[in-house]
Amino acid sequence: MKALHVYTKSSLKEVLTNSIELKKGTYVSIHKDEIKDFHILEVEYNLIILENDGITPDCEDFLLNIIKQSKVQVSVIVITDICDFNQKSRLYDMGVMAIMNHNNFEINRFNLYLDTVLKIEETVSELKNIKIAVVDDSRFSLEIIRGFFKRIQSNQVDYFQSADELVTHTKGYDLFIVDLVMPDINGEEIIYRVKQSNPDAIIILITSYSEGRAIQHCLSIGANDFILKPLDFKMFILRIYVSISNYRLHKENAKNSELLYELATKDSLTKVYNRNYFIESLRTKAIEAQRTSLPFSLILLDLDNFKQINDEYGHLKGDVVLIQTSKVLTYKLRESDIICRWGGEEFCMLLPNTTREDAIKVAEKIRAAIEEMHIEGVRPITVSLGVTIWQPDDNDASVFKRLDNSLYLAKLTGKNKVVSNEELIITNNNKPVAVEWGPFFRSGNAQIDTEHQKLIQLSNDIISKCFDDDNYEITLALFEELIDDTVEHFRNEEKTLEQVGYANLQEHKDIHKNLIERTLFMQKGLLSKKLTPIQVAKYVIQDVVIGHIIKSDFDYYDCFR
Repeated sequence: MKALHVYTKSSLKEVLTNSIELKKGTYVSIHKDEIKDFHILEVEYNLIILENDGITPDCEDFLLNIIKQSKVQVSVIVITDICDFNQKSRLYDMGVMAIMNHNNFEINRFNLYLDTVLKIEETVSELKNIKIAVVDDSRFSLEIIRGFFKRIQSNQVDYFQSADELVTHTKGYDLFIVDLVMPDINGEEIIYRVKQSNPDAIIILITSYSEGRAIQHCLSIGANDFILKPLDFKMFILRIYVSISNYRLHKENAKNSELLYELATKDSLTKVYNRNYFIESLRTKAIEAQRTSLPFSLILLDLDNFKQINDEYGHLKGDVVLIQTSKVLTYKLRESDIICRWGGEEFCMLLPNTTREDAIKVAEKIRAAIEEMHIEGVRPITVSLGVTIWQPDDNDASVFKRLDNSLYLAKLTGKNKVVSNEELIITNNNKPVAVEWGPFFRSGNAQIDTEHQKLIQLSNDIISKCFDDDNYEITLALFEELIDDTVEHFRNEEKTLEQVGYANLQEHKDIHKNLIERTLFMQKGLLSKKLTPIQVAKYVIQDVVIGHIIKSDFDYYDCFR
């Protein structure tokens, strides 16, 4: 911004200088008596500040000369104490931006005018750099518009007298100036076609028809503004400036809205969705599934030993691990899948139109990809994953319980694996696994926890023996011990739950009874060798011990916590 201050008194020079230079503008001042010897038009000023004791005819002539001959869009601020209504009307009609009072000069108001001048300057610069198409069947109108753009030194303008010439080139332009009524194609149709191929284009309609219905329709389908003929330079340029400014404001608002939306829905570190957004998406998908019966599945992922990674390499490296993990997930999943950072080192994924079997395959691909992930200075990373499918009678609590339990079973049986629907896998790469006792299983009641831990240890002993035919008798003996301990545990558990007044005690007793009956049936199959030790081990450990604890016993843990 270049500002010229034509002053009568020096009292405002300092304050104007400070304001203009704070806006990174250039300030030049000259006394009004020296103006005749000052070649004002040799420099392209954006702002003229005319300070005068009164608005005389000489003053008005000076202003007209400046405004008409300036090569740039010059803004004028008049500072005076003597100005009647008629003089104000003439000044505003000439194109003056503002009239301010000298004795009661308001610097904050002046700064607002400076902001407007800067915006105009920015728009002028933008106008010089954008491609413009003008279409009007009148050669006379085209020449007038050509003169307008030449005056503001805008050279990237193409002129069309036929609309047919333009419609095949709509993608190459940023701004369209379109006549409403033409012999071949009307402006309304051009607007429609431009918006189809170039939705971000700015379109200004020019017309000699004051009937508003056609104009209103054009504005509703994408025109940004309209100008009435005969064209006036000041109004023409003003409408272009306003349209570009409004368009820029719209883009900034859209960008800000997008940023606010991202802040509200995305995790700031990994840039995947946050937990709140994920839960809302899950509920929406559940309602949709009721209507369409289309399946969708969920995957919960946890980075193995992540605390050790932070302790060993520092939290900055830990953040890099989280970021890289999110990138792997984004790469491996579809655009329609929803990824969120569930919390800490956990990520949750929603896979629309996906069966449980397909979700397991996806989870395995993710597990393998992260195991192969290389982060400089960090040892190989592994993850454990839980998988489930949304069921018709599910709600948030039930599906996440099943998902969470599946994930914990993966972590408690060796990590770096996928577990689905809380189904314990007693082998990993054809080798027996061990179930790790930990806080996950603790109820808060010392007797129950001791008995659960003993049952899990017995289960691990059975797992380690049942794969070897030579250990058949040992395995059989361990099964008998497990059955005896389970019956005793169920009896003790029921007494304890009765003492604390557990509301679902009868239902829990029925579950125990059913499990014992099925376990004895499996034992008979083992004795008759109709069932193999591995088959019986899978049932007893999955359903009676681990499955019963996480599916039934977890329901009463709140009684002791």
